[in-house]
Amino acid sequence: MGLLDYAKLPGWKTRSAHDIDEGFVVLVHVPVGSDLPYQDTYLVGCSTHKEAEAKINQLYPSEPKIRLYVSRLRVGDTKDLKLTRNEVREWQ
Repeated sequence: MGLLDYAKLPGWKTRSAHDIDEGFVVLVHVPVGSDLPYQDTYLVGCSTHKEAEAKINQLYPSEPKIRLYVSRLRVGDTKDLKLTRNEVREWQ
């Protein structure tokens, strides 16, 4: 299933008045002892890489050793996902 397929899943809210053109996908690795890291992925509606990192770091205040991998979304992907400014959405 591709990135845009998730936008078509039932239950996703449609937002048109507040949709934005800029967003990021953030992969989070949380170390778990000597095992493989726990992973989460989020969509973040913001205009800069640093903003996306800051929003995700706020979700993990007790995890100082998390690693973040941030990638900018294309404008078309952001619009198709109906991502709003300052929105942080878990993505699977």
